[in-house]
Amino acid sequence: MKKGLLIGCLSTAILFAMLIVLSPIIAMMDMWGLFAHASRNELEQAVHRSYENYGLTGQFELEKYEKNYTSVGGFVIHGTYTENIDGKTYQAKSRFEYYTRASEKETYRKTDAEVDYKQNKKIYHAFPELAYFGIEISPGTSEFLKTLETSITDPKMTDLKYEGIDFQFNSKSGNMNLYDEILEENKKNGQALQGMYPMDAQYLFQKDIFIPEFQFRYYTPEDKKDQLYDAYLKDIESQMKEFFNNQPLPSSLYAVKIDKYEGNKLVNNSGGYYVKIENRQVVEFIKDLQ
Repeated sequence: MKKGLLIGCLSTAILFAMLIVLSPIIAMMDMWGLFAHASRNELEQAVHRSYENYGLTGQFELEKYEKNYTSVGGFVIHGTYTENIDGKTYQAKSRFEYYTRASEKETYRKTDAEVDYKQNKKIYHAFPELAYFGIEISPGTSEFLKTLETSITDPKMTDLKYEGIDFQFNSKSGNMNLYDEILEENKKNGQALQGMYPMDAQYLFQKDIFIPEFQFRYYTPEDKKDQLYDAYLKDIESQMKEFFNNQPLPSSLYAVKIDKYEGNKLVNNSGGYYVKIENRQVVEFIKDLQ
């Protein structure tokens, strides 16, 4: 009997010890989304609520979703938003995060856009891709970009190759109150995308809200493949000055997108920088906008 009691005590102790060991592991697995579960219908309904909250009336087609193996857990949802604007059908790619961690009451079973809405964030914070889209399809935007592109002369540099031009929507601009005024006026007039269309790209450019983005490929020279990051930045800054100085571009803020190559192999496509140009000279090289 004593032997049986001893075995029972040992079994309990072993189970208790296993729980102590496994609990943080299980908690970590939960934190990284390994136990996340949601049906396709649940995700579609969550996205529908997200658009409905902000008054967006277009249609969303869910294309794929996968578990979000990051500290937020849940799912990443990908799809296409479609809206009829001025008699034409336009589509924009959209992405949502959907949170499934029950311990996070404020975000549980909500998309990131739903959380933004609860926090009273502006529509362009919840849907930056639609704010960009609204400017992209607005009358005059493509012509303005074309004018900027044709005004520059490609100096045909050895390591830095010019690829083309795009733009960024800068919601961090200190002039977003001016964008908000246009947004509200458009909304009152029943314009598309809840007022994010139409927008005057040239006006927004003057206010650092519309930022032209020049795109490059940087081919790393053999003798610089092992250089440290600070040295790489100095090299890029020098080459940016060589490219932009004396170009007939208006004084303003410009973005620079650099894909880094070693030979024909892309090794980094996340290089994003900004240059401030005044009187045809680069006066500031900026790593991140604050």
